[in-house]
Amino acid sequence: MYVGEWTFNKRCSKTLRVKPQAEHIPISVPAIIDLAEFEAVQATLKAHNPRTTPARVVTGPILLTGLATCTTCKGPMTLRTGTSKSGKVHRYYSCSTHGRQGRTGCTGRSIPMDILDTMVTDHLVAELLQPDRLRATLASLWTLRAEKTAQVDGRVAALRGELAGAEEKLKRLYRMVEEGVTDLDDILKARISALKEERDRVRATLDRIHIAERPPAEIAPELIEKFGQLMRANVTSGEIPFRKAWLQAIVDRVEVDADVIRIIGDKASLEAAIVGAASSAAPGIRRSVRKWRARKDSNL
Repeated sequence: MYVGEWTFNKRCSKTLRVKPQAEHIPISVPAIIDLAEFEAVQATLKAHNPRTTPARVVTGPILLTGLATCTTCKGPMTLRTGTSKSGKVHRYYSCSTHGRQGRTGCTGRSIPMDILDTMVTDHLVAELLQPDRLRATLASLWTLRAEKTAQVDGRVAALRGELAGAEEKLKRLYRMVEEGVTDLDDILKARISALKEERDRVRATLDRIHIAERPPAEIAPELIEKFGQLMRANVTSGEIPFRKAWLQAIVDRVEVDADVIRIIGDKASLEAAIVGAASSAAPGIRRSVRKWRARKDSNL
């Protein structure tokens, strides 16, 4: 109903079960918001659903929860603690598959939590988040995107040429029949049917090529430098959930191997984070907060 359509006869009034699609009756109503805005909100709600992404991954006290993975089994690295003889508690990232299944599931891998956190953040600050490296990374993304755009544009131009050719052939055949140059026999009918199928196929292909709103061709150097300064400060200081939100904006996963740590991310996500940072103070919001209800109402 928000976008201008209400469905009548969708559910059975007795059982409340959804009826078959063929029995639904769509009714036009005044739209409140446009379709693009509605779909964007639905995508955001889906991404923020705590059933999809557990709240502990977003607001938990561990920096690399949801990012650190074991290279051997591809399983997540979770918290494991140990107490020394002096009584000091040590915290580790440990392979969760090994913790649940033993050596049959994975040979196991552990690394002190503070060491891995420092290695990841220091490397990001020293390597990726420097202005020159950011510009070079984005430049390679823009070059690749320009090549793909040129390929898509060429494909669209070729399809439009095929469509124009099929329509022109149909017009000539129709003109011949209309002027009495030839009769509409079975062979001509088959030829017209084949041309119609070709025209419809090309039209369907063009409809499937959805050219979405393209990101900016380039980002201003001062914005890139500002983003680098902001990220260098935010991934190394502040509360863990705050730092984690910034890390997850640019890092997809951190693979922990026996002798190497791999920080893996996507260039498009980095570009989106830079553009988003220009209009927002943080890359996202907390998806849930414990003890949020202030009043002691009947729901407790």
